[in-house]
Amino acid sequence: MTAIISTPYSRDLGDELRRLRESCTSFNGRAMAVQLGWDPSKVSDIELGKVRASEIDLVQFLTTCGKDIDFFEEFRRRYHNAFDLYFAQVPDNLRTLAMTEAMATKIFSYKVMTVHGLLQTERYARELFVDSHIEAPEDIEEYVQGRME
Repeated sequence: MTAIISTPYSRDLGDELRRLRESCTSFNGRAMAVQLGWDPSKVSDIELGKVRASEIDLVQFLTTCGKDIDFFEEFRRRYHNAFDLYFAQVPDNLRTLAMTEAMATKIFSYKVMTVHGLLQTERYARELFVDSHIEAPEDIEEYVQGRME
């Protein structure tokens, strides 16, 4: 377990681990630590995305949550770049995207055909959501407001 600067994506994956613990076990954080033979702060730091867990730590954690090797491999693939400050994974979680953009100090690349999120107007953001056909029409206004915030 290595202490590193957390990123929005590491915190998002830490939240995912916490939700797995809560939904797949009857353990609170301290009880999970006892089960794994860890210090309680280790469980907390991993679930908060403050430290990078080793692969062995992840296997132990996910196995305790009843997850199989396929789940572990998929999670490990996502976790690989979670602490990279210069890697913005395209998240499903709008909060992660907002935190990533809020921490940005430079734009390293851009798409000529799409205005960067920090420069979008409300009308432009709404049209992007409408044109994508990914979001349910009734959710678009909520996402536009999230983008503007």
